[in-house]
Amino acid sequence: MLWFKTLSLLLLLTVTACSDFTVRPLSESEHNKIASIQVITSSGRLGQIYTRQLKDKLMMNPGVTPTHTLDSDLSVNSASTLSVVGSSSTLKKMTMSVSFTLTNLTTGETELRDAISTNATLGAVSSYYGQDESEIQGQERLAKLLADRVANRMQLFFIARNN
Repeated sequence: MLWFKTLSLLLLLTVTACSDFTVRPLSESEHNKIASIQVITSSGRLGQIYTRQLKDKLMMNPGVTPTHTLDSDLSVNSASTLSVVGSSSTLKKMTMSVSFTLTNLTTGETELRDAISTNATLGAVSSYYGQDESEIQGQERLAKLLADRVANRMQLFFIARNN
């Protein structure tokens, strides 16, 4: 067992020494660019939850003149029922995706167009009310998760442009 721990430590040190990955905070200019994104509000309840979470993550500053607009489109697919060998199942697999476009207001050019999707399994309860609530809460959680991922994508976009 000691040889396994030694080998694991040696492998970890080798991988760490070979990488050039650095973690740094956002620079002031990157933070200002991200804070100056104008988020277009998505429609519906899920759109409102998504937009509120996205604005919180982007640390928007109302005093800053917007330089970019971010337009998003959420879509939900939750029809596929999961099967369990040997028994009936009420589990459903829900997929939510967002496609977004970052547009420069000065030039009118689309600088970034991308899509992100994520999955959730829901409906582990047997009552119909519980299944409905599970689906609603699952959609809300996925909308927040997608907003977090889009905010991270915006940060990476501006960091990559500065490098």
